[in-house]
Amino acid sequence: MKPAIWTFLLFWSIPLTTGDVTVYCIVTRDCVLPCKSTYRDIIHWYKEGKLDSVHTFYNKADNLQYQDVDFKGRTSLFKDQIPEGNASLLLTSIGMKDQGRYKCYTATNSDNREQFVFLKIKVPVKWVELKTTSEGITCSTKDIYPEPNISWSSDGRSEDKFTVNVMGGKESLFSVSSVLSQSVKEKTTYSCTIGLGDESQHYTATLRKENVDISPGHNVTIHCPVSQDNAGDSNITLTFGEFSTTLNYTQTSLLPTTVQWRGKTLHLARDGTVTIHNPENVEYTGTYTCERLTAQSRHVVHTEVQISSDNHTGIYKAERVVGNLQPIRGSIEHRAGYTPDRVPVHRRRQTKNQ
Repeated sequence: MKPAIWTFLLFWSIPLTTGDVTVYCIVTRDCVLPCKSTYRDIIHWYKEGKLDSVHTFYNKADNLQYQDVDFKGRTSLFKDQIPEGNASLLLTSIGMKDQGRYKCYTATNSDNREQFVFLKIKVPVKWVELKTTSEGITCSTKDIYPEPNISWSSDGRSEDKFTVNVMGGKESLFSVSSVLSQSVKEKTTYSCTIGLGDESQHYTATLRKENVDISPGHNVTIHCPVSQDNAGDSNITLTFGEFSTTLNYTQTSLLPTTVQWRGKTLHLARDGTVTIHNPENVEYTGTYTCERLTAQSRHVVHTEVQISSDNHTGIYKAERVVGNLQPIRGSIEHRAGYTPDRVPVHRRRQTKNQ
């Protein structure tokens, strides 16, 4: 009977195991490593490669005497939920070193179970800078993880003539910069998309340039970036020099958004058109930047506005000049045969001789 009893005890000493569960955690935030078990008298959390425990619980209390120093003050269990089988671990202030494989060991006096959780670090793209340089169009971002990938397009057509420079590594966040080797063409939308290597996120930035030439007294029309596919409201920021204003954009309203800006009335229509009414002088000449931000995109349109003066448009103001003046040779008055006070040249000379 002894061999039979020994076989029975050996069978029940083998822990039940399950496959890895993958959890993505964001740097600096808190993260929960899930574990459910009906064995709740003893709960141990371990990290692969560490000698000491991550968290230990038994006799209905935490026992952290042998806790690894990297986890001190950062771990806790959901104690009020342990009777219902929740042995999950709350890990606060996630850092790069927390990435790895964890084991949740739960047991009673006679049974035990092992579950594994793979913690992967993720730092999403929050912002993409897209600008023109002497080399072309530059797209860049920093402090992201895992290693990113980049794609380019112009007016929806894929581009392949670009360089990519990635900095960072296993123990640090990544920075990436890419240059599309071409100059910016007017009324062409350039798009740069940066995606995390695990395909969990894509962030798109677009850039477009336009030119507007008007005469004084005419309205200026600027095309701001909007998406007809984007339901709901968003904010559009219009910047000119040191001045900026925020316009609330909504697709549900049939009426344009109207605001006062620098003494002028601005209208934002549903199609993204911003109208500046009657910018009568050259003070309104310059670059207007219209920008729309969402959680996963940034869209920018630069519009160069030129307001021509009277002299530039060929409009001349007439002035009456009094006096016995002779026309300048080659001037309009000389060719017409008149002096500036509209007296025929030959008659003026005859009068002088008399």
